[in-house]
Formats: sequence, C-alpha cells, structure tokens
Amino acid sequence: MSLYDVFFSIALLFDRLRIRYAVIGGIALAFHAVPRFTRDIDVLVPGDDMDLLRTAMDELGFEETAEPRKLDNSTLTLHRSLKIEGEDGIMVDTLVADSEEQYRIIRDADHAESRIGTVSIAARLDLVWLRRSRNSPRDRVDILELEKNDEDRGSSQER
Repeated sequence: MSLYDVFFSIALLFDRLRIRYAVIGGIALAFHAVPRFTRDIDVLVPGDDMDLLRTAMDELGFEETAEPRKLDNSTLTLHRSLKIEGEDGIMVDTLVADSEEQYRIIRDADHAESRIGTVSIAARLDLVWLRRSRNSPRDRVDILELEKNDEDRGSSQER
C-alpha cells in the first residue's frame, strides 16, 4: 500500500462524491516541484462536506483515531484517520475550513493532472499562507522551499 496509491484512491472517491477539497501537505508540495518526505495525506475540506468525507473514509477502510482538535496557532480543526493493511499504515489528516480565506483556498485550488486525472492542489501562495498562519519549524522550512522554487522558476523564465 503506497501513499500515492491511497492518495489517488481518495481523490477519485472525493470526485465521485463531489467532495470539495484541496491537498495541502507534503503531497501538495511535491505537485509544486518541492519534493519532501511525507508520511501522511493532508486535505482541507469545507465543514459542510464532512458527512460525505466520513462516508468516503469509511468506504476506503479508514478509521478516526482521535477526537477532532484545534491545531496550535490555527483556527483549523484536525480530524485524523488511519488505515492499516498488514504492517503498513496510512494517515489522513483532514483540516476543516472555517474562514472565508480557507474556503477560497479550496475554491481556487489548482487542478493538477495526475495519472488518475485531475486532483485539487492548493495553490503555491495559499500553501505559503497556510504555513505562515501556523508557523511551526517544519512550516518555516516549507515556506523557504516554496519561495526558493518560485524564485528559481522566475529566473528560468527570464532567460
């Protein structure tokens, strides 16, 4: 069970159920050409899609592992789900949008082509904004990489 296989299964089911989402974690960074190791799948979802999301996660064999909680330095509520197959486990962190800016991030997500079709990935500047709002050490590293990659793209386009 690979992380990306599970991610693509989730994306297909979300599309089928019309769950609005934006991928916001390490997978989103990889789509923006900022590869980094990640062990989970992070998605931003509007609160009014949570019932559908729970249905989707149940259908895919995920179970919530803890009570939902507010993230430190954030207004986002985290719902954590886990799927275990044999010795492997995959974690999905669902963050529930609760502000107009977070809803806009979902609405304006980039539609990236993948091997299964289109997936919704938070735009680069929105990833920076989300990380600045939390500002953890990992978030600060991600911001530097996103901004560096943006500068590299700008200088290569000037040539």
